[in-house]
Amino acid sequence: MHTRRASDTHNTHTHYVPSGSLSERMKDELMRLDFDIHHISVMSRRSKLHHGMVRLVISTLATPEEIENLVKKDVRKNRTGRMYSVKLTSAGKSRMAFIDDRTHRILMELCEGKRGREKIFPFSKEEMDSIVGMYSPPGRSYGVERLRKAVISILRDCSIFGEDFVSNIVEGREADRVADFLEDFHPFFSGMWDLEDEEVAKDFLKVYSEVTGKGVREIAERVMESEERVRKLLDS
Repeated sequence: MHTRRASDTHNTHTHYVPSGSLSERMKDELMRLDFDIHHISVMSRRSKLHHGMVRLVISTLATPEEIENLVKKDVRKNRTGRMYSVKLTSAGKSRMAFIDDRTHRILMELCEGKRGREKIFPFSKEEMDSIVGMYSPPGRSYGVERLRKAVISILRDCSIFGEDFVSNIVEGREADRVADFLEDFHPFFSGMWDLEDEEVAKDFLKVYSEVTGKGVREIAERVMESEERVRKLLDS
């Protein structure tokens, strides 16, 4: 199995690069989860509202109740230290959670025209699960909790020195240390679960092509990229 790191020296999340046959690649559970999360993130771009919700789950490990309770005033306009953040509330308890710049931009766009206490995501838990399921990879069925668990597995694999950064994230503790961890290891904070980076996009599209058997035109339509870019990446 080959791996590579993000080009930015501060972002050291290990991203799984295709090598060998699909069946061989997908035997590695973390590799499979990495692709699944990337797939849900990319495909959900068809709807800004859906994509914003998916990104909130992936970026903060938000639960269905936290998603449901998120209102406009919970999304901080300015950075908390060096990162943007949101306030997430569940069972009467609140936590501050960092979000990457792209997720913040999308949430701010979704907040436009809303009142301070107006909910951003007007979905029931069942509807949330249906939305995530809509963008799941072929042969895989995800809901919010399964998506959360997949991200947790990736983050736990990145944890070093035995520190439980996942617990710190979901409990809103150790903000400075969590910020360092997210910058170094969370794929959203290094662009690894998006398609802007050419190498990341190439890796994803080649696996997606093999998983689905679809041609350039249909792939381009599905991932909302130009046929020219998709063809160039698949041929490289």
